[in-house]
Amino acid sequence: MSRFHFLRSALGAGLGLAAACMSLPAFASTPVTVTFAANSVWAQEIGNLTHSDSSLDYTVAVTAGKTLQLNLLTPNPNVHFKVKDQSHGKLVLDTLTTGESTWSTPNATATTYAIRVYIEPAAIQSGDTAKYALQIGQYGAQDMQPPTTAVTFEGNKPWTEQDGTLASGATAHNFTVAIAAGMTVKVNLVSSNPGLHFKVNDQTHDKKLVDTSTTGANTWSESVAAATTYMIQVYVDPAAMPSGQKVPFALQVGQYASGETQPAKPAGATTAAPPAAATSM
Repeated sequence: MSRFHFLRSALGAGLGLAAACMSLPAFASTPVTVTFAANSVWAQEIGNLTHSDSSLDYTVAVTAGKTLQLNLLTPNPNVHFKVKDQSHGKLVLDTLTTGESTWSTPNATATTYAIRVYIEPAAIQSGDTAKYALQIGQYGAQDMQPPTTAVTFEGNKPWTEQDGTLASGATAHNFTVAIAAGMTVKVNLVSSNPGLHFKVNDQTHDKKLVDTSTTGANTWSESVAAATTYMIQVYVDPAAMPSGQKVPFALQVGQYASGETQPAKPAGATTAAPPAAATSM
């Protein structure tokens, strides 16, 4: 996730936050409670602000040891958000003062936050609408580990194909494959997105072998002198993955006796063009 950092003097930031605290109206008594889908560290809330309804409130409970991250996506530069630490009774952020659209904070203890997305009524005319999407994430170190899939081969078939999808918040997937001595391993990555790459590590000998973001190729092979387990990571730079976009890929892994003619490739990858980014505005 890209982050935006703004240089502010300590005095200016302190005075601005103090002023925000004094002028902050009470958060709504019935805010929207943010929940997360199973096996997901991200949730998204979409809303509309108007001159008469100029704010919407949310609450999110963050588990101890997790980081809370907020991303505000909006075409209107006058839409901001405030964050109140309800567990400790203090305002911790007002982006009207800081200028941020992305913010995160670690949590040593379980904490409940109140989030207000708002626009100053004077900044929007009657009858106009300011649209936004608020992305809320809570994740720990374990959540950021890419999932791992073991690659196996069917009998008498030298190739196997693993289809997958990368998305914002899940920008890597690991694959492990065991190759016997005297074989050649070959890896092909098929994707319509040129930003997808793969890395290969020799886990048996703890050695980095290739990163296709450097080589510029979408294929790699090696003769295997001794039985080796490889880790193949398909990945994309998180900064290059717009929110809501999903990119399918096919990872083709082949093994054949060294010195023999390479067998025909799989019948064809099943990946299609990536879908359009999810509409959030």
